[in-house]
Amino acid sequence: MKTIKLSLVAAALSSLFAVPALAADVQIYGRAHLSVDSLDNGVDSGTNVSSNSSRLGFRAKTEIEGGLEAFVQIEQNIRFDEGAGSWASRDSFVGIRGNFGTVRLGQFDTPLKAVRGKVDMFGDRIGDIRNLTRTSTSGSTNANIGNVFDERYKNGVHYQTPKFGNFVFDIHYTPHNNAGATVDNVQESYSMALSYEVKGFYAAIAYETFEGQNGLDPNALRLGAYYDVTSDFRVSGMFQSASDVPGGDRNVYGVGASYKMGDYTLRSQYYVADDNDAADSGASMLVIGADRRLGKDLTLYVAYGITSNDDAAAFRVSAGGRDTQLAAVPGKDSSGLSLGVQYNF
Repeated sequence: MKTIKLSLVAAALSSLFAVPALAADVQIYGRAHLSVDSLDNGVDSGTNVSSNSSRLGFRAKTEIEGGLEAFVQIEQNIRFDEGAGSWASRDSFVGIRGNFGTVRLGQFDTPLKAVRGKVDMFGDRIGDIRNLTRTSTSGSTNANIGNVFDERYKNGVHYQTPKFGNFVFDIHYTPHNNAGATVDNVQESYSMALSYEVKGFYAAIAYETFEGQNGLDPNALRLGAYYDVTSDFRVSGMFQSASDVPGGDRNVYGVGASYKMGDYTLRSQYYVADDNDAADSGASMLVIGADRRLGKDLTLYVAYGITSNDDAAAFRVSAGGRDTQLAAVPGKDSSGLSLGVQYNF
């Protein structure tokens, strides 16, 4: 990331309103993450180019009275593959931080989603854990269905405590996860997490619930952790228990590992989605890959993943942080071979 420090001095306004000049640190940053993928849903296959959570963002912060700091972020998805994008579609918020902690208002990831991001060995790539935690057996990714977590809720209010002995508590409230005003607070949601992090170790427990449809109030309990066995070898794992969701309760669990060898990193993970109320509705997902770093900002990688669906299941391998996905076919395995490039700036 490259920081551009701008002195926001408005001479004309200062003379008109007799206010002191303000100074802010402004940062422009982004990520270009694209891949060439051979995707197969067990019936059809094809070669695609996908832009994977590519973004352009702006951050600013200003020190104010009382030892406080005001900050803002505007971040949007950029479709490098199709020449499109959506303004402020990703984490976009304004907030204040100080000795009391941090408060934010806007649209941003929930604490439950943040846990998955810390332990996922293939975040935004083929084999992302969200292929199992976020997608219903019908293959839909509609948040209103209720079997969808790892969301970025609208109208969010978030409080994060200061660190207490390396513990941090987050709570996120959304009065209405939809556009426009509300008079009944339909789709009200809560998400919270308690995390512990020191160098080489991370562990967290999170809980999330929101008002769904058809009388259901989907909720999920999630546990996630990673541990650096050595400076080069990391193991990770996650468990999620989802309840009051269409089709019945479901558990998702698995482990991952990565090993660094100079500029190369080998990685793999294996996750399982148990059956819900329907027989043969589970799946397992295995993904392996290798990264090659070319400097601190550029990474090339290759990954292969396969999701093995039971007869009544239709989980993907290409969902989760990816703009190009291939729908799964019930009872058929979904697989993908991906060659990717990620450049951070």
